[in-house]
Amino acid sequence: MLSNHLENGFETAKLMWSRIPNADDGDHDFTTSPLSTSGGPASVESLDYEVIENYAYREEQAQRGRLYVGYYVVVKWLFALLIGIGTGLAAVFINLSVENFAGWKFALTFSIIQKSYFAGFVVYVLINLALVFSSVYIITQFAPAAAGSGIPEIKGYLNGVDIHGILLFRTLIGKIFGSIGSVGGGLALGKEGPLVHTGACIASLLGQGGSTKYHLSSRWLQVFKSDRDRRDLVTCGCAAGVAAAFRAPVGGVLFALEEVTSWWRSQLMWRVFFTSAIVAVVVRTAMGWCKSGKCGHFGSGGFIIWDVSELSLTLGHFGSCMFMTCYSLPYWSLIIIYSEQWSRGLLF
Repeated sequence: MLSNHLENGFETAKLMWSRIPNADDGDHDFTTSPLSTSGGPASVESLDYEVIENYAYREEQAQRGRLYVGYYVVVKWLFALLIGIGTGLAAVFINLSVENFAGWKFALTFSIIQKSYFAGFVVYVLINLALVFSSVYIITQFAPAAAGSGIPEIKGYLNGVDIHGILLFRTLIGKIFGSIGSVGGGLALGKEGPLVHTGACIASLLGQGGSTKYHLSSRWLQVFKSDRDRRDLVTCGCAAGVAAAFRAPVGGVLFALEEVTSWWRSQLMWRVFFTSAIVAVVVRTAMGWCKSGKCGHFGSGGFIIWDVSELSLTLGHFGSCMFMTCYSLPYWSLIIIYSEQWSRGLLF
């Protein structure tokens, strides 16, 4: 019986060994993985954020002079400024486009409703369908990586997972115009997630010097060659997107610190806050300029954009009153219960 078990074990080992591919076999493709596309290379790669302090790294650091180190720091802050300006302008463009599309849609619908309610309803539905289908066409045919909010993909990138295509120039264009078509078409969507993805795309494109495919690249921008530096830029872009959506610089910093990244440095916090502050200044300046009526239907296009500075005091007092009411409710309920029991003689 023991000999039979040994014989079966040897046969199983031979069978498993025969199934292991050899390096000389040309039929096996070692570049594919379960996460790859059909027949293509792996679409998911890992990023190296750790600094390997070996002899080559220390020798390279020793060759850098003080002038190069100062230039390196200045370029980091310059890129933080450019990321803030770019994300702020993208947010302003999305807001203006959505407001104007909504304004034209409602103006045309109201003018037709004066003659026929059914015709106005049909025109309203057709305009919404045109906007939504334009967004669908952009996402399905031009930039498939721009689908969804983009926050899960950026979270994966900032934690070491590089998914192909999520930070390309076409993804940036698809995210911007797809958001305009979706929100302007009346879908139950917001522009907060897409703005986070938009800021990350702008930061990544600046970090790699632009887009070589569309001939929009510059050599002097190609300074950051490590995944660690590009990760810091994408972190600034995420914070800029949140700051552009809510006009809250501190909110952008907290979002980047608590939600999307697990690799953080104290030097990065100041650049992230600087980027968020630049975004808030750009958005506030553009919206103040548009209040004079130079931006079409902005402010009257059907989407109410509340001014936070006018409502902050009222909402703050209302929130404080609600908190104190909920906090003191158990105390007053106990007093009422004890008073009823005292009046009935149930206590003592």
